[in-house]
Amino acid sequence: MLNIFRWFKGKGKSAPSSGMEAFKKKYESFKNLLDANNDALELMARLESVAEGDFVFDIQFIRSRSSSILAKVGIIVEALNVLGDNRYEAIKGIYEDLQTKISSEVSTALPDEIIPLALPLTQIDRRHLSQVGAKNANLGEMKNRLGLPTPDGFALTHAAYHSVVAENDLTDRIRHLLYTIDPNNLEELTAEGESLKMAFREAVIPTRLREEVTQHYQQLVALLGYAPPLALRSSGIYEDQEFSFAGLFLTRLNVSFQDFFPAYLEVLASQFNPRALVYLCQKRLTHREQAMSVGCLAMVPAAAAGVMFTVDPLSGASDVILIDATWGLGPAVVDGAVTPDRFFLAKKPTLTLIDQHIHDKPILLAGLEGAAGLTTMAVSGDQRTQPALTEEQLLTIGRYGLQLEDHFGEPQDIEFAIDPPGTIVLMQTRPLQVLASQPEEASPAFEQERHPVLIDNGTVACFGVVSGPAFVIGEDQELSEFPEGAILVARHTSVRYGMILHKARGMVIDIGSATSHLAILAREFKIPTLVDAGQATTTLRSGQIITLDATHLRVYEGEIPELLAETAKKTATVSETAIYAKLRRVLRWITPLNLVDPKLSDLTPAACKTLHDITRFAHQMGISEMFKLAEQASQYDIQSVRLKTPIPLNLHIIDLGGGLETGRHARFIPPESITSIPMQAVWRGISHPEISWAGPIPIDVKGLYSVVSRSLTAAPAEHADFWSRTFAIVSRNYVNFSSRLGYHFATIDAYVSDTRNDNYITFRFKGGAADEVRRGRRVRFLGAVLKKLDFEVEVTGDLVVGRLWKYPRELLEEKLDLLGRLMGCARQRDMLMADDAMVDRYAEAFLAGRYRFEGEAGSVPSEKIQERHSS
Repeated sequence: MLNIFRWFKGKGKSAPSSGMEAFKKKYESFKNLLDANNDALELMARLESVAEGDFVFDIQFIRSRSSSILAKVGIIVEALNVLGDNRYEAIKGIYEDLQTKISSEVSTALPDEIIPLALPLTQIDRRHLSQVGAKNANLGEMKNRLGLPTPDGFALTHAAYHSVVAENDLTDRIRHLLYTIDPNNLEELTAEGESLKMAFREAVIPTRLREEVTQHYQQLVALLGYAPPLALRSSGIYEDQEFSFAGLFLTRLNVSFQDFFPAYLEVLASQFNPRALVYLCQKRLTHREQAMSVGCLAMVPAAAAGVMFTVDPLSGASDVILIDATWGLGPAVVDGAVTPDRFFLAKKPTLTLIDQHIHDKPILLAGLEGAAGLTTMAVSGDQRTQPALTEEQLLTIGRYGLQLEDHFGEPQDIEFAIDPPGTIVLMQTRPLQVLASQPEEASPAFEQERHPVLIDNGTVACFGVVSGPAFVIGEDQELSEFPEGAILVARHTSVRYGMILHKARGMVIDIGSATSHLAILAREFKIPTLVDAGQATTTLRSGQIITLDATHLRVYEGEIPELLAETAKKTATVSETAIYAKLRRVLRWITPLNLVDPKLSDLTPAACKTLHDITRFAHQMGISEMFKLAEQASQYDIQSVRLKTPIPLNLHIIDLGGGLETGRHARFIPPESITSIPMQAVWRGISHPEISWAGPIPIDVKGLYSVVSRSLTAAPAEHADFWSRTFAIVSRNYVNFSSRLGYHFATIDAYVSDTRNDNYITFRFKGGAADEVRRGRRVRFLGAVLKKLDFEVEVTGDLVVGRLWKYPRELLEEKLDLLGRLMGCARQRDMLMADDAMVDRYAEAFLAGRYRFEGEAGSVPSEKIQERHSS
């Protein structure tokens, strides 16, 4: 048995010693790709299911699961490049970028002794989140990854916080308070909190911390050319990330360096004010999550400042940006000191100012030189009612907002300031919270006699209950016909249905897997979906009102309001905690699928935005590479055996391992020696007693003339190998059967095993002896049959391609048997297709099992077939 991981151990060694070894290595890499792809999709599905339920887990769970997925996708990327002779190097860079993004969300804190107490902002990004908190990490991300204008400064890490706590023996006091906190006893909570706040105000600053802060401030002075006052801003681990902590912790502005350490201790002490303690309790955070980093930024002497929401949090409109702004520093806006000007920008088709409300702004906040804190000043004259921002500034700020929303993958709440020369400076960005209304409770009881069960089996792909009209997708039906709010009913899980998921209320699929691409899309869009339902396409009818209870594997007749209401009232509780928000942030780089084009025209490395995209790209490209394997056989010194059979096929078999019976590798072998599961199935079809592979068939006169004409005008190379060898490359679960018979070329590439996620068939048929019109009719005949057999079909000129994915082993064996028959039945049919009506007649005859096409032009008498098979 082949060791499918052998190429990893031998990576970097010299080239294989023989052509067969090289050939096997390609197959091993393909098998490795399939195995890793299956494992990756399983892991993705499990992680998504955790994100939707009331499970208890921690950051280590997210870290280990995302690391496992990254490891599997890494194997896929490496295997694809081995299989494709390093033609897919570009996908490695995309994988590494996603790895960095995921790692920045789940980064592990280093031991305090090797974490600096202070870091310059120029060295910070999201990878430092666990050291400097979300607010500082996001600020560094804007500065260093996106190149956006931000203040200069440095951050004190959580290690600095721990050094203060340790130096002043405060660890046990903090732990005790947070373990015993009672949010209903505000009097005791306030007293305990004030005691700790006083302890922090009087704390001793460790010598090392004092030295590092002084060093970083001197570097800032050298950078700016003057000694700037500072803004000290809290940056807790979860602040401005999963939770906003809005207004709970202290920010100190316009702080001179001589007042730096008292101000720093005040910011740390603000964790213990009553409202902060109650909030911590409500969010289930513990002392381990209390470590606070502090951003130390050069003050921006703002002429104007404000806040931008990249969606409208009031209406929920995602196509509108809302900006509030006033004169002076930003606290006047966020603290409500004035009524700010409000501006609305439309995002599409181009960023445009669409509305504004200008208010009287009688005061502004400023940081005056030599004065601690902020000073309130009067706004004079006409400036009070002038817009705080120009249209050009608004559009620039809006473009920054779109860039940040795209980078962070969700709506953003952004603070900005504009200095006297007019430069826009971004002060912070954080996820924007948009609240949803709560559903009402209702009784789950309903009369089952009025709502009979139509389907009671299958596999859950996405939990939930929905009701609506069924829409049964036909084989040739345009997806544009799918109505808004319908429940999709389909034969199998085609990823092309991803294009209508925004319209679908639910899905019921006859054949499919819970880890298929469509199933993962369903979970992403939270569309209740039942797969492996068996006979939904024959049981349900379009327009029929049904209730789909995917959670309990049932489909009922009619709408059941009681069941819908009961499901709706089950809102999340645990899923509102910080750790669930963390998981959702990680998943955005893992599970969304962007490659949904059924024709695969967008399958390029550049189109891959997530790990799921990479798995789809690599899977398709891997199949494509294996499809070429038979064409590459001549490049290798490979031993093959010939199949001994009365059927006139010059069939040579290359065994990659497990495809032929042990000890039967003679020069000629009988069909009984084949142990390859897919090749056995293909051979059953090829050797079907009613299929003819030799001898004359009745030929239409015009068809014969087109053949003769083509033969006279064709280049010799085109038909020099008219009876060239047919190759079958096999293993226990794999076959690549490539047949050149006359002027046409057919290939079956298939993998068939008990692991349905690995299973696929690709069939290609091209060419013919007749003219272009007749060849076109034959491929339409083949396409019609393939569609009836559930294949996704593309027809281009005289080329027909059929694809099938993730079917159970038994069904794929049936399909391969029928493909073997179809290749024989299609032989020379291009010369008989005298008119378009024959396309449908031949297709109907084949699907009815009339392989001699009795009653059709070109049918072969049964006694002639018996003579050929007995000879």
